[in-house]
Amino acid sequence: MSADLPDELTEELDKDEVATKAWDSAVLARLWRFARPHRGKFALSFAILAGLFFLELAAPWLLKHAIDGPIAAADAARNASESGELDATPYVHTLLFLGGGYLLIILLAAVFRFLEENQLTRTGQAVVNDLRTHLFAHMQRLELAWFDRHPTGSLVTRVTSDVENLNELFTSGLVVLLFDMIKVAVVLGLLFVVSPTLATLVLLLTPVLVGVSLVFRGGARRAHRSVRARLARTNGYLQEVLSGIRVVQVFRREERVSQRFGAHLAAYLAANFRTILLFALFFPIVAWVTVLIQAGVLLRGGSAILAGDVTLGDFILFWFWLQVFVGPIRELGERYNVLQSAFASAERIFAILDTPPGITTPAAPRALPLPFHGHVRFENVSFAYDARVPVLSELSFEIPPGATVALVGATGAGKSTIVNLLLRFYDPSAGRITLDGIDLRELDPASLRERLGLVLQEDFLFTGSVRDNLVLGRAGVSPESLTRALEASTASDFVRRLPKGLDTELAERGATLSTGERELVAIARALAAGPAMVILDEATSSVDSATEARIEAATHELLRGRSALVVAHRLSTVRRADKILVLHHGKLRESGTHAELLAHGGIYARLHALQFREPDAELRAG
Repeated sequence: MSADLPDELTEELDKDEVATKAWDSAVLARLWRFARPHRGKFALSFAILAGLFFLELAAPWLLKHAIDGPIAAADAARNASESGELDATPYVHTLLFLGGGYLLIILLAAVFRFLEENQLTRTGQAVVNDLRTHLFAHMQRLELAWFDRHPTGSLVTRVTSDVENLNELFTSGLVVLLFDMIKVAVVLGLLFVVSPTLATLVLLLTPVLVGVSLVFRGGARRAHRSVRARLARTNGYLQEVLSGIRVVQVFRREERVSQRFGAHLAAYLAANFRTILLFALFFPIVAWVTVLIQAGVLLRGGSAILAGDVTLGDFILFWFWLQVFVGPIRELGERYNVLQSAFASAERIFAILDTPPGITTPAAPRALPLPFHGHVRFENVSFAYDARVPVLSELSFEIPPGATVALVGATGAGKSTIVNLLLRFYDPSAGRITLDGIDLRELDPASLRERLGLVLQEDFLFTGSVRDNLVLGRAGVSPESLTRALEASTASDFVRRLPKGLDTELAERGATLSTGERELVAIARALAAGPAMVILDEATSSVDSATEARIEAATHELLRGRSALVVAHRLSTVRRADKILVLHHGKLRESGTHAELLAHGGIYARLHALQFREPDAELRAG
């Protein structure tokens, strides 16, 4: 099936598969570190399994004593009686006692099976919850460059589906598998106690059953790894398409998107078919070997009963205990299936957990001085996302305390990269960036970002209330500061018109608000914590004149009295800036005020003429 896929898709699928040994003790050891805090729950699970195991052994034992006891005694007494008549009352009483005990055991076994399912599931979910929390926390510490290399849908699959897959490992997988091994050893010993001859026959045939399971395990591991990888790629592509559904529909790409999604589904279906084929072969073979063992026991046991070497009760007991013995071995393939699927998921999860954060907190981070001035210096900074394509080259400039510096340049000049470096989403390849004289790499990134107010070109609004989006869980945002931010940003006017005000629920990405309203919320969010420095990537979206004026007023309030780095798009912001930096191919080509740069007649003047000229100038030029 993969031969029908595009070459680039096949490469993506191959890269997403993680391969290790068929039995990886290191993976189990790492999983145990997450399970160790819940060892009390595991101990209780084993106790319940032990109780259920005892009941499984006790029920046939009562049947054996009923057959070899009152039933056999009554039959012998009847045969010994000359008249053939028998007072069965004492035998019936004993039989009723044993039968009552048998029914009680069956009832208790049902209760223990409920306890088993409940306890194992709760234990597995507790471990899975800890693992998912740890994985999500680790992912949040990873740098943006890592997320650039990994599709969102694939990461969602790892946090949800892959982690949930480990739940089976701790419920019907590893725990039950370990206890099944104990059951097999105990029952085999009991079978030798009942009938050494029959037990020897079982022991001779059992390796065939085990061998089938061992042959099966290699293919199962590869098949499950392939299924997990292809599911992640399918989810990743689905998330990408749904996020860009407007573009898909506008450009009529539905057919092309469907074809590519179909290719992902074909790869996923082919991987599942391989897994299904393995089990379609495995279970009939296991069933045939099991019947072979039972047939051998039935033939040899029948001969032993006729010869008087084994009583009927002993044979019944042996037969039922044989089912207890064969059951775990027969289900070994299914247990191994769960184990292999969990291994495949664990490998993918640990691949993330083994990724060290590219942006680290120093062992002894320095504290920013108080009062905070917001003095920024870029000193011979170079940077490249790809080592072969430099984005910034030996860039030097400064933002004096309280000053507004605007960045201007064509697309790809490096403006957004400078913003990312200042926020320390990335570290420079060469040179250094200082804030109030301290290298950013010597600061705690969280402490650094607390001092900065950020307004992005497309600011992200989360599903939730307007209040939640403004506060974002920051302890420094009080109701009073939130009110001041709403008033200063002029967002209070439209918030009051919302059905529930600040408690109005927003759709995903704030889709229920207009473009201008989303930008005002973003400005209010930046103002709410009273940042000492602002980074503003102004939106270029078209808005009406009234909203434009309100955004201008809110932007002016946001910048007042603060150091600010502005990726400039609006003419008014450019003119207000204390200094304008003109970037071209990652280098600083010009700097100065609006008037100075226009008078210079260089790159800025040409950009200004193209982007900011008045309509009447355009008419005259025409």
